[in-house]
Amino acid sequence: MTTPKNPSVDIQAVDGEPWVHLPNGSELRDWDRDSEIAYNQANRQTEKYRFYTRTFDFLTDNRVHGDYLEFGCHRARTFRMALTEARRHNLNEMKFFAFDSFEGLPDATSDPSVEIWKRGALATSEDEFLKMINEQGHFVDHVETIKGFYADSLTPALSQRFAEEQRKVSLACIDCDLYESAVPVFDFIEPLLQEGSVLYIDDLFAGYKGSPVKGVSRAFIEFRKRSRLRFVRHLDIGWWGRSYIAYEDPENLEVDLA
Repeated sequence: MTTPKNPSVDIQAVDGEPWVHLPNGSELRDWDRDSEIAYNQANRQTEKYRFYTRTFDFLTDNRVHGDYLEFGCHRARTFRMALTEARRHNLNEMKFFAFDSFEGLPDATSDPSVEIWKRGALATSEDEFLKMINEQGHFVDHVETIKGFYADSLTPALSQRFAEEQRKVSLACIDCDLYESAVPVFDFIEPLLQEGSVLYIDDLFAGYKGSPVKGVSRAFIEFRKRSRLRFVRHLDIGWWGRSYIAYEDPENLEVDLA
């Protein structure tokens, strides 16, 4: 594999056509599939980190107090971003909950278009996850893992525990890929949401050829119809994801800022 010096998109202005630097044939001569994966991942993780830096600024500036919940924690990439930005913003009371089977995806029944989304894919063990969190070193004692497929782990007892502890969502990252995984997630977080809660839906346009009536997108559409809150579009994250801010609408104003 030939790894580019800077695999993420670093747009550099040049004098003359085409006015930005584009790699020539020599620079990409040895480009292969591994190079493509590294390039895409660097771009995608850069987009995600931009979102976390902006959103933690939003949360602190608007005094949205609560916890970080992440559903789908493969490689702890976004989880570590959340820990880092929470530390930068001195959110010393925030708790961080990692919901994952730690065994990869469940069996898919909703026919995703990504062929690798099969049982066991995208697996990071609980031990591996915690090792990466410990190495990151931010708020380690504020992290709790909740293991299991969501249909099994998001129990009434767990909901009751969160209610008794008066937990509220500050930011929730929903990165569970499949429709059947997302449905119980939205039901679980409903009573935890407050005005100002941010939902980052990672796979809004992924896995089902971008269809808004399939996958996690469909689960979110269905959830919005039954939720006591409304959701306004916030930030786009790459081509695949989007965030929304929860708000109350007692006057039924039907705000549309899309």
